[in-house]
Amino acid sequence: MDDVDSIFADDVELIKNAEVLEEDYTPERILCRDDVLDQYTSVFKPIYKGRPPQNAFLYGDTGVGKTAATKYLRENLEHDIERKNDQLPDDEQITLNVVWINCENFTTADHKTSSYQVAVGIVNRLRDQGNRITGTGYAPQDVYDIMYDELDELDGTVLVILDEVDKIGDDDTLLYELPRSRDIGYVDNVRVGVIGISNDYTFRKNLSPKVKDSLCETEIKFPAYDAEELSEILGARADLALYDGAYSQETISLCSALAYQEASGSARRAIRLLRRSAEIAEEDGSEQIQERHIRQADKDLEYGNIVESIVDQDDEKLYILKALAHLDSADLTPARTRTIHAAYARVVRSYNEESGKDPLTQRGMFNHLSKLVMFGFVNTIDHNKGAGGGQWNEHEFSDDVDPQKVKDAFADRDLRWLDIDVRGIEK
Repeated sequence: MDDVDSIFADDVELIKNAEVLEEDYTPERILCRDDVLDQYTSVFKPIYKGRPPQNAFLYGDTGVGKTAATKYLRENLEHDIERKNDQLPDDEQITLNVVWINCENFTTADHKTSSYQVAVGIVNRLRDQGNRITGTGYAPQDVYDIMYDELDELDGTVLVILDEVDKIGDDDTLLYELPRSRDIGYVDNVRVGVIGISNDYTFRKNLSPKVKDSLCETEIKFPAYDAEELSEILGARADLALYDGAYSQETISLCSALAYQEASGSARRAIRLLRRSAEIAEEDGSEQIQERHIRQADKDLEYGNIVESIVDQDDEKLYILKALAHLDSADLTPARTRTIHAAYARVVRSYNEESGKDPLTQRGMFNHLSKLVMFGFVNTIDHNKGAGGGQWNEHEFSDDVDPQKVKDAFADRDLRWLDIDVRGIEK
């Protein structure tokens, strides 16, 4: 059906099924992951057979198929158990309950996640909306007791999937106790299995030995896709998502190559790039995605990735970036550490008038500033005037960061963009 006369319509449409290009789409077949799928399937087999579940730890870079493979196997497991139960007597029925938690969604006011917050999330996932608990006001053990009581109200096997499990950080109480909850005696009626999914290679190394023994019963590494694998995956998505003639093999090859080069072989990045390219081509009135559309889409996504990375920083680093943004706008960068600290102090006081929170000392702030340099947000310029002139450093935004990106990051964090007066600060 043709669109009515609308300002929202484009002259051409290239996308026939946008859902195929969404992150939560689960394909009918997982491509280019046969080896890890075989290993991962073995983790779920005991559940299908009515045996105690295994625990597993998955790790690999963003966009290499960890979440997609987990959703795919979960859906197949639930479907096959339903078919199997049709053939079993009532007293041999297999019951599976899945609790999927993204640990990044359960944060405290200072943008940190803990075992406590994730336990609150599990409780609320199992309770009706009117009976949920808040993230504050309970002693940690009380929350854990409530969680285990809720789990024990279920039957059979409970599979808890902890996506972005590395966000829990150093507080690994839940990671130790949850996989062993039946052995410890916290639950009697159910058997609990835990799947941990992480983008952070170092997280597993930093786990305590007792947590490794509990959680890492099976470890599965998802390697990055190479360019050919990305091309195969992207081609399959394009066949389902785009109209015939809307793209060429060159489209798929370029999107795959850029995702391989710039995002460590991320299929997620390749799929996002294809979708954005198609949207730009539609806005341009083109009947086929061209190279210029892909190049523009790549720039758009890179902007979004940088903003997203800024959003992930803790409050102190955000304050420093905001201070640099105001100094930059006032042509006061590159700036010495003392200058940045003076602006940073004004930022901290402006955002914490009610709490009275004090800014960090210059040394404390510098530790965070050094991390921002390491992360690539800030550049350091070294000055050495010799024995008589002294040595000092100045700092400015890297080429990838500018005041607008910091402002956009504050908006994404639901933080107001307060005006900070940097006049009078010595450069």
